[in-house]
Amino acid sequence: MINPLAASDAASQDTTSTPVNKDPLANKEVFLSLLVAQIKNQDPMNPTDSVQFLTQLSQFTQTEQTLGIREDLKQITAAIEALSAPASAA
Repeated sequence: MINPLAASDAASQDTTSTPVNKDPLANKEVFLSLLVAQIKNQDPMNPTDSVQFLTQLSQFTQTEQTLGIREDLKQITAAIEALSAPASAA
């Protein structure tokens, strides 16, 4: 006979870690995939709470905007470094 408590104890003691993807675009795609899967697989007789859904949607929008700001800052940093490089070389 299998002891369910022993199985859960063994699972909780698993020390292997899954690799974390540092690519923000990949994380964005994962988040969007999970959100779409949640919508597709929800129970039609008991749909997701509208407040919870809007919260998730706003988190996705905020993530998109943050990634846009990050890219803009990278471009600004590169432009500043390009402008200051000739001045420091002289």
